[in-house]
Amino acid sequence: MTSRRWYIADAAFVAALEHPDRDLLESIADALEHPKQLLWLGRKSCPASGTIAAGIHPGTLQTVLTKTALLPNATTRQPWAWIETDPTTPGASPISDQPVTYHPEHRAHTTRWEYRTRIAPAQTIGWDLIP
Repeated sequence: MTSRRWYIADAAFVAALEHPDRDLLESIADALEHPKQLLWLGRKSCPASGTIAAGIHPGTLQTVLTKTALLPNATTRQPWAWIETDPTTPGASPISDQPVTYHPEHRAHTTRWEYRTRIAPAQTIGWDLIP
């Protein structure tokens, strides 16, 4: 069986988590920085370099992302932020991409809600990158 794949070359993404339990966030950050197995970005030949977790910062996702510096080689100064949210949030849209099962013959997804907004990042929170 032939599988079809597509790759995004030279892409830069930032993922952020928001949760009221700081201990949980610290344990996730520690697990990212000290994984039991090598982490890779899409392919095993693409391991992450530098610091993965950029620290724990107070505020909402949108506030923290606005304070986070753009990654090198950014192609825009106002990137999109896709923020998962409650269905009652103004501007929220349904997205049917939340996996329910990965079974090869019966893959299924359920709906999650997100809103998309442009942000203008500052340089307050920086990155430890290895060139």
